[in-house]
Amino acid sequence: MARVRKREPAIVAQREVPWVTTYHAMLRDPVTAATTHKNLTMVQRDLDIQVAGRLLCNVLRPRVLTDAEFRTLQECSETLASLLERIGSVILGSDHLLDLIGTSETERRIWEIDPGYPGITLTSRLDSFMVDGHPRFIEYNAESPASIGFCDVLAAAFRRLPATGAAGDPSSLRDFSAREAMLATLLWAYRASGREGTPSLAIVDWAHVVTRRDFELCADYFRTAGIPAVIVDPRDLDYRGGALYAGDRRITLVYRRVLLHELLAKADEAQGLLDAYRDGAVCMVNSPRSKLLHKKSVFALLSDGTLDAHLDAAERDLVERHIPWTRLWRRGETTYDGAPARLEEVVREEQPRLVLKPVDDYGGKGVILGWEVTPEEWDTALLRAEGQGYVLQERVSVPEESFPVWRDGAVTMEPLIVDTDPLLFRCRVGGVLTRVSAGALLNVSAGTGGSTATFVTEGSR
Repeated sequence: MARVRKREPAIVAQREVPWVTTYHAMLRDPVTAATTHKNLTMVQRDLDIQVAGRLLCNVLRPRVLTDAEFRTLQECSETLASLLERIGSVILGSDHLLDLIGTSETERRIWEIDPGYPGITLTSRLDSFMVDGHPRFIEYNAESPASIGFCDVLAAAFRRLPATGAAGDPSSLRDFSAREAMLATLLWAYRASGREGTPSLAIVDWAHVVTRRDFELCADYFRTAGIPAVIVDPRDLDYRGGALYAGDRRITLVYRRVLLHELLAKADEAQGLLDAYRDGAVCMVNSPRSKLLHKKSVFALLSDGTLDAHLDAAERDLVERHIPWTRLWRRGETTYDGAPARLEEVVREEQPRLVLKPVDDYGGKGVILGWEVTPEEWDTALLRAEGQGYVLQERVSVPEESFPVWRDGAVTMEPLIVDTDPLLFRCRVGGVLTRVSAGALLNVSAGTGGSTATFVTEGSR
């Protein structure tokens, strides 16, 4: 069914919550401002909180959500994550739907393996922009969400700042323990898969990824909680005698951070890990099945009505209100603005309103923003993308907030685009990642943004 959508402005300025107004007032004092900058810089350097050589947080205040905003975000994201879990099972059981989302034969074979516990994805992140207290979800990072450790340590760093305490009652600020939620999820999967005792945990990704420090912060937390944990490159794992080893250490629980398509591309070098999973010798979180929901084409099937038969009226309304118009890039009939249209005509006529994204990639790779390229560049990108697994998505309104930034020895207030990315653990919010950027593409690992802590406080906009 065609649905009429409301056209939205590109950038929407957000009003400050009272706590933020007070915090900004504190930074007008030069001594407080200098101390805040110095402390944040020292903490990040001491803990090596950086990505690709850049300090992760380049603003002098946290992101603050009101209780009402957080409750709305929580309800919407948890409901959508639960819906996606159910839809994932539907897609997994349908060859036709697997074809539509662009599933390879290698993916089908590994998805047939039962991970040993229920669920498609246990740890995930919904990326959204919140305008007027309501989220619009543009992507689902269902495979290997980053920044779980970073979120925790940034919140702790901001809590220790004098300006934070002076801006109001510290007990009125709530933050999260995403690492605690992550560990609880890992242990739940381990027990649900029939294993007992204390697991031997490996966080697995390539040795030189830019987010390695995030893994180290998680590993430190796990060890403090009594769970032996190592960080290991999948190529350094050895499967022998029915057990997986990292050197002499037997591994029984894998926290998989390496993305599936990268792992499968180097299957001959990481065969030990793959064989251990196939044989049930390890519990792996997330399982390879999580890649199914990570594909951006799933949002297209929800948006274009392909999955309508599997949704009730409330779920259709949720999709309509919180997921922007999204389509698989292929020529043919579709709907746009509630009317029948041909997609090849829509993509050219509506270039300034559209984003082109690869179905499988991450970190902002391959994303083309229609409003930032010429018509010739857009046409070239569309031609290259056709038949290669891409989606088109309508641009959503993005919120802009004023943040204090240290420039040339003083604080300046700068308008920055802000996203709101709830971290979910078994479909429950256990943290919120906030990224800020002067540009439209917010991605820390790609070098196009930074991050700050997220707090929840009482108050109204």
